[in-house]
Amino acid sequence: MQKICFVCTGNTCRSPVAEKLLSKYLKKANLDIKVCSYGLAVNKGDNINPNSVNVLKDYGINVRTKKAKQITKSVYKKCNLFVTMTQSQKQYFPQGVEVFSFGEMVGGIDIVDPYGQDISAYKQMAKQIDEYCKILVQKLINIKGER
Repeated sequence: MQKICFVCTGNTCRSPVAEKLLSKYLKKANLDIKVCSYGLAVNKGDNINPNSVNVLKDYGINVRTKKAKQITKSVYKKCNLFVTMTQSQKQYFPQGVEVFSFGEMVGGIDIVDPYGQDISAYKQMAKQIDEYCKILVQKLINIKGER
């Protein structure tokens, strides 16, 4: 089974939003790919940011709670592809792990961390991730069609 892992800093804002949005679009497209998310520097006990929960509601996704998860060596074996929110986050991955920034996968730019900003920054982040997820799903559909 294919498994895509989104990675951001704390696993409370960007990567959980990407996980939930991509999961929604993969299901809609009938693509059997699992999605998860982790953080590079998680504060133990953190939950998804309330602003991320609120913006996901705008996309018809209800998330009650999601604990932030720290990426570990064991995760590298469980996933086929890692997608970071920024180019610079790729440097934290060991050699041999397939990792791309979301922007480079879809021909876009880095996704800025909205942490500590108001809801409008979260809405902008979610809009960018939503656009990127739609592009990624279309690319996956095209790949599936070529096989």
